[in-house]
Amino acid sequence: MVSLTMAISLSALCLIALTYAVYPLWQLAFPGKANDFSGEYTPPTVSIVFAAYNESSIIEDKIRSLYHTNYPIDLLSVWVGSDMSDDGTDAIIRSLQKEFPNLNLNVNEVRSGKSATINRLVALSSAEVIIATDANILFKETTIEELVRPIAQEKATAVAGTLKYEDKGVASSTASNEKAYLSLENAIRRAESRKHGICLGMEGGLYSMKKAFWQPIPPNTFMEDFFQTVQLISRDQKVLFNESAVGLEDVSTSLREEYKRKIRISIGNWQNLVRFYPLIFKHPYPFGGLFIMHKVLRWVTPHLYLIALAAGLFTPNWLFFTAMLVGLPISQLILLALGWATPLAYFYAMNAALFVGFIKYIKGVKSSVWQPTKRNQHEA
Repeated sequence: MVSLTMAISLSALCLIALTYAVYPLWQLAFPGKANDFSGEYTPPTVSIVFAAYNESSIIEDKIRSLYHTNYPIDLLSVWVGSDMSDDGTDAIIRSLQKEFPNLNLNVNEVRSGKSATINRLVALSSAEVIIATDANILFKETTIEELVRPIAQEKATAVAGTLKYEDKGVASSTASNEKAYLSLENAIRRAESRKHGICLGMEGGLYSMKKAFWQPIPPNTFMEDFFQTVQLISRDQKVLFNESAVGLEDVSTSLREEYKRKIRISIGNWQNLVRFYPLIFKHPYPFGGLFIMHKVLRWVTPHLYLIALAAGLFTPNWLFFTAMLVGLPISQLILLALGWATPLAYFYAMNAALFVGFIKYIKGVKSSVWQPTKRNQHEA
């Protein structure tokens, strides 16, 4: 007979397997019928908004990529919010304003963070559609059109774009793990969008939405993209994924930088979970089920792992549980120390970051001011 502690331990491990293996395999095996965004549409006015802090190395390439587009330039405006950059970012933008008259620069008087900066830019815009992006995401010629077309066709209120990582030839196990993870996430979001009309969630670096449905992001919020995703779903609006709306990002090769980024993501995850958990009961399907299986169980994986370990210690097989749930992560940490970030080591490191983010959330978030993630740092 299985003891209660054994049942608890195995149940916790099964929930981890559900979110990291069963649910992704289900979505990959049954991806659904592709959304049809072909056909004519009337281009609306569009404002592209993004925050920048010390992005002098990429800001010119970013802005030029926005204007290297097949979208009508007379319907396009770009709003950049500089969060007190001190590395020459503002000077580069001002020089580009001579070439691109509808390029706007708004400089914060104090460090405000991404959410507050984006709120300010959206309030200044009079466009019909907002495209939110990040300073390090480069657009392709058709990116704007593909983000706007489903909205103009009244097939969606918001559109999630497809981020693709570029490693520029820098070999790194961290980069490989991040690219594999993003590829899987894109496949899951594509399937969710096709089958359920829900994309959980939009990438903060590349999404569009009708300005009329924009809601100001609450103060000190991380993961503002997920906030916008769920507030739209709560109003019965469609959020769809368009794999043809592509943005290019230079993948991080530093495990340390990814660890810090995942901590910020974790803080935002818990903010949004506490903010929106009633919707799980108000909209149990499809939102509630997808939200739990795709997101919530991932966010609580560190907690489930600790529950499995603690319960396993009180079973007749305690030595096995200790060897597996303690010995395995220790062996992976040793590999990390040796500069080899295996997929399993990456899993443990990122879940450690999730747990640290949870602790920081419990302690209270006083500011969402951020430092841009450093790219191409030569580490594991």
